[in-house]
Amino acid sequence: MCRLKNYKYIFAFLCLLLMVTGCAKKTTEVDRKGASNSTVEQTQYPKIIHHLEGSTTIDKKPERIATPYISFVDYLAVLNVFPIAGQGIGTIQRNFPYLNELIKNHTIIDLGQEVDIEKVLAVKPDLIIAADDMSDKYEQLSKIAPTVILPQAGDWRETLMQMGEIVGAEEKVRKVLVDFDEKSARYKQELSKHSNETVLFTMYQGKENFVTWDIERFEPFYNGLGLKPVPEAEKGGTISLEGLGKLNPDHIFVVNNWQTPIAGGVEKDLKHSAVWSSLNAVKNKQVYYLDDPSLPGPLALAKIKGIKDIYNALK
Repeated sequence: MCRLKNYKYIFAFLCLLLMVTGCAKKTTEVDRKGASNSTVEQTQYPKIIHHLEGSTTIDKKPERIATPYISFVDYLAVLNVFPIAGQGIGTIQRNFPYLNELIKNHTIIDLGQEVDIEKVLAVKPDLIIAADDMSDKYEQLSKIAPTVILPQAGDWRETLMQMGEIVGAEEKVRKVLVDFDEKSARYKQELSKHSNETVLFTMYQGKENFVTWDIERFEPFYNGLGLKPVPEAEKGGTISLEGLGKLNPDHIFVVNNWQTPIAGGVEKDLKHSAVWSSLNAVKNKQVYYLDDPSLPGPLALAKIKGIKDIYNALK
């Protein structure tokens, strides 16, 4: 993900939406210092974390984590670990109901939209987990506290495992992933009657324009639930209402446009449109609305919560 400023920064969380995927990913490895790895309990400290900017030793289980990257608040919360400070906490509280539900009873200092070194220093962290948009500030951050740099848009499972290794929550990660896979298998079987019906995820931008995404962003839903993507829409992009009419999916999921909301949403804005009314999904009342805008992102909670919401809509 790209380090974005002011208005743009927010797609540190939803780069998710219009950013190009493919940010560099490297595997984070964790070894017990001075021990042969296979027999060592990884929740023990000290640990040496090998990450995008080298190696960092964490002497003890961190208690005061700061993350100047909004998405990592999500991964930590899934593991019941809550940082003392994170980027965009106010944005989460206002716009992201999945994550806000997890953090609402915890005090987390908001590092703001445009995080600077002084803000991080002020919270006195014992560990900093940053993304590679701050690689150029790695040395500065490391002078404040041990710092780990992870990919911004890595595979959500891999990122969750990396986070679990760092904070000593490997067993929690295992349980989360096992539970997710078990639910996916059960939901997929129950939704098998829809397996030949096309499904499109989109966001309405107003003026009869829609945003779609690369299907890889929804892979846990398409593959996990056995859903069929719309041919010719796999790469994503901006399409007109006429273009949507040509795709004519059987089911449409409309993700909440929280940045530039359209009064009344797509349903009100297009209620007099003959093209919109002619769509299979509209005629068959198979248009569904997803309140949390984090679904297109490479986030653990978006997948964990999203798969149930999608299942509930389709069942």
